[in-house]
Amino acid sequence: MYELLLFGQLPRARHEQLLKILAGVAAMQPQRVLERHVVYRPQREPDEPGSNLRRGASQGIVQKQVKQTVARDLYFTQMVQTLTEEDFKEQKSAAPWTLQFNDVPDTGDKGVTVRMVSSTDFVEGDPHAYMVGFGNKVVSEYYVEGHRYVHKNILILLHRVLTEPGPQSAEQSPKPSLPTFDSLSSLDPSGTYILQASIRVVDNGSPALIDAGVEELKAFKDLLKGCVELDAPDRLLLDTRVKYQPKSFANLPPAAAA
Repeated sequence: MYELLLFGQLPRARHEQLLKILAGVAAMQPQRVLERHVVYRPQREPDEPGSNLRRGASQGIVQKQVKQTVARDLYFTQMVQTLTEEDFKEQKSAAPWTLQFNDVPDTGDKGVTVRMVSSTDFVEGDPHAYMVGFGNKVVSEYYVEGHRYVHKNILILLHRVLTEPGPQSAEQSPKPSLPTFDSLSSLDPSGTYILQASIRVVDNGSPALIDAGVEELKAFKDLLKGCVELDAPDRLLLDTRVKYQPKSFANLPPAAAA
């Protein structure tokens, strides 16, 4: 399906104020959100950019003429658990997992971010074994904490990203136990909150349906003008593709490779 998005930033000092404003706009009380996100990366490296053009001129011509059915790009994906306060107190969770994929946003200039997304709930089996079986590995974990509202067709999420203190360890699988909630800290040291407004449209939605969603988001942006500024960020800030690294740098730690 398509996801239409606008984002805004809010200082921590105005968090409580905006919670009340959004409650009035949406005519509902905020719903608590606690999520665990485990990020997976394909274990193989993506092809070097332009490598397909060096495999022979005739092959290059065929590739231009024939529509590719398999994407060359590799993508980060996420496994997500919806948690409760009790899960953190017990430092464990039996909540089911959902596989989430977010594509790179479209290049069109509609005034909002437009991208393809998909999600699949796991109802049985070992989700991590499934991901490893498809050639993925865990690279990081983080948590989302905030509140959610629904206004007409718009899903509103006021949240922040939390991480465990210290450097990320090279875990081979999701951590078997949760940390205590008090041990988590904001990824942004200033404590800034993110306001995300989104609308989802089914895959076979007509362009008119997408345009209607775009207009609804723009109207919501105007409604909050002067309270919080909503905008569509540079599409490459939401790029989920795995970047190619030259072989001479592939085995170096990220800081050294950069």
